[in-house]
Amino acid sequence: MKLETMRLRPLYIVTQLLLCLTFGISFSQNLVRNGSFEEYSSCPEKMSNLNKDADYWSAPTLGTTDYFNECSRTKLGIPMNFKGKQEPFDGSAYAGLYLYAPDDYREYIQVPLAETLEKGSRYRLTLYISLAEKSDGAVMDMGAIFAEKPLSIHTKRHLSQGVLLSVATETTPIKQFSTTGYYDDKQKWMELSFDIVGKGFESQLILGNFKSNAGTSYHDFGHTTNNKGGYSYYYLDDISLTYLGPDYQPNEVYVLDHVNFNFDKFDLQPKAKQSLKDVYDYLQKHPNLMVSISGHTDDLGSEEYNDVLSKERAQTVAKYLMALGLDKKRITSKGFGDKIPLDSSLTDDARRKNRRVEFVMTEFEDENP
Repeated sequence: MKLETMRLRPLYIVTQLLLCLTFGISFSQNLVRNGSFEEYSSCPEKMSNLNKDADYWSAPTLGTTDYFNECSRTKLGIPMNFKGKQEPFDGSAYAGLYLYAPDDYREYIQVPLAETLEKGSRYRLTLYISLAEKSDGAVMDMGAIFAEKPLSIHTKRHLSQGVLLSVATETTPIKQFSTTGYYDDKQKWMELSFDIVGKGFESQLILGNFKSNAGTSYHDFGHTTNNKGGYSYYYLDDISLTYLGPDYQPNEVYVLDHVNFNFDKFDLQPKAKQSLKDVYDYLQKHPNLMVSISGHTDDLGSEEYNDVLSKERAQTVAKYLMALGLDKKRITSKGFGDKIPLDSSLTDDARRKNRRVEFVMTEFEDENP
């Protein structure tokens, strides 16, 4: 019998992002391409030219986001530029955009991610922001959305939730960065961050203020000369999105990914071990949970053989978790052969789905604490 790769996902599919490996040390890579704006096609000479100058980055609306770099000899240089003076947070470049302006004018910035987010996995979005010196006031409203495809919206105004619902690509709801005050520091960089759980379609990141002027918390410094209202212009730098791990839920069924089987063998490849390490780490952080492992086969082969094979698959996974350090009383394993198929249509695709190892986390009480 040919035994195929198994999938790590809940029944609605959850997989883990691969961690970047360097010199044998595993760490989460930044999924935002060119997050510090160091990569560029052209040294900035003209304002509103981010789309052509900075690699990967673009403006999703008619708002004219700017790109600044130390290489520029124009008003788009660093540290001095047309909006004041600011050293980069990291490297030699950053972006600039209006988060508040008269008539609800807004500027946004978008970038493709290195990987599409995995459904059920947790991520952390972090960026650094600084208010430009030549700003009339400060805001405390900065948000982000994720989209399936790049946005191209013919407007200079703010992108409300209603506008986003009308576009031809799927987007997440707007999520605001939490803050305790206005982004009003014109010298230092302020860190903004929030965590999200992937829905499985997010391949683009869009940043900006998605609120109207009326809905934005705006602090006027008292020297606005425009009767229509003031301006808040901000620099952005060092934007990152990193993988935190799966967001496992009690009593949900998950299927192990990257568990590769050869004939009469159970071979855990590096990707499979990382998947199991994610499970182990989650259980270590949640000592009130135990895990039940179940092995399954397709309908090919005898019932006796499939029962044994499914049991061996489940036991091997359980033993690996125990080898990582998980207490054996927090693990159970059982083989079900081909008795519980995910798909009973008897096609090759159905059989691939049915050859799997599943796990369920449940509440656990230690009888001998």
